[in-house]
Amino acid sequence: MLASTEPPGEGVSQEPRLPGHIARLELPTPYPVGPVNAYVVFGRCLTLIDTGPNTDEGEAALLDGLQALGVAPEKVQQVVITHPHVDHHGGLDRFLRHNPRARVLAHMGAAPFFGGSPEPRLGFYRQWLREAGLPAPLIPAVLEGLRRLGELEPKAKPQRWLQDGDLIVMGDGTWRVLHTPGHSGSQICLYHESSRVMFTADHILPQVSSNAIVEPAPGPGAGRPRTLVQYLDALRRVAALPIELALPGHGPPFADVQALVHERLAMHAQRLEQLLGRLATGPATVFELARVLFPHADHGQQLVLALSEVQGHLDVLEAAEQVRPDSDALAGTGAGDPAAGALVYRAVDAARRAHGMSGGGG
Repeated sequence: MLASTEPPGEGVSQEPRLPGHIARLELPTPYPVGPVNAYVVFGRCLTLIDTGPNTDEGEAALLDGLQALGVAPEKVQQVVITHPHVDHHGGLDRFLRHNPRARVLAHMGAAPFFGGSPEPRLGFYRQWLREAGLPAPLIPAVLEGLRRLGELEPKAKPQRWLQDGDLIVMGDGTWRVLHTPGHSGSQICLYHESSRVMFTADHILPQVSSNAIVEPAPGPGAGRPRTLVQYLDALRRVAALPIELALPGHGPPFADVQALVHERLAMHAQRLEQLLGRLATGPATVFELARVLFPHADHGQQLVLALSEVQGHLDVLEAAEQVRPDSDALAGTGAGDPAAGALVYRAVDAARRAHGMSGGGG
């Protein structure tokens, strides 16, 4: 699920018109991000892209929207899930009750979010929240919120698992699957090369900046994904494509993808400088830094998103050898006792970094 810490983008111009074979359905959600988009692609393979949330209101809006388009639910041949956040895929079971024969497609990395238990994820988040320095009394409420979200995930499993570069038919056209991890490890975009139309889902949004949410390792023995590092790489990859129309997961369609990507990259560069400036004054935990950057994100999902935003930027700085984590020291949080095992991050001295790069050799 997405909610953003960023204001509306300034570089987005007037909403462009959709092609005649594509319709956008705006569905209500109970989440801070507001409405979510589902799309219908008309043609020989009638396709629904995303189903909205697992709520009565979301289900009613989806069915009403299909009816207004003259589409009976049982006529939908396939459902493509762009990523497994409950505002996008939570309503899948509800839709399949109206059309159990629809084929479901999703990225192969999304498998744990269809019919799986949230418990393994909760174990990961418990440990990460401790390392982030979240005060121990706050952790149970955050985990309970994550548990409730997990309970809203669908039980149905996709019939086809997608990967980067796959081609799928939607409507009358062939679309290329682009794996664009970051906001979700199994986020996909869908690109129609000849018309230069892309379903960007939550990878690029016109009115808010996508959050690269911290996620568990994709498999046993793998380390925690550096989600913002992945996101920035995928953002540049998408920006290199010729795109004339982008259809996002939230907000209106937009045209100038390159300008919006430039704006997002500039925002992230500014945030990196903010964190370096703060760390120049002394070490800090992820939680301490989040309180500086996002002072109003103090509970629930907004707190998780704020911590993820800071963690992601620290990952970028660590990859650039500009900061390093230190488990031997612990900064005070100023908000109760910090969780045991918290990491502090320190700025790496420029002279020491230069010495390390010039010294030694093989």
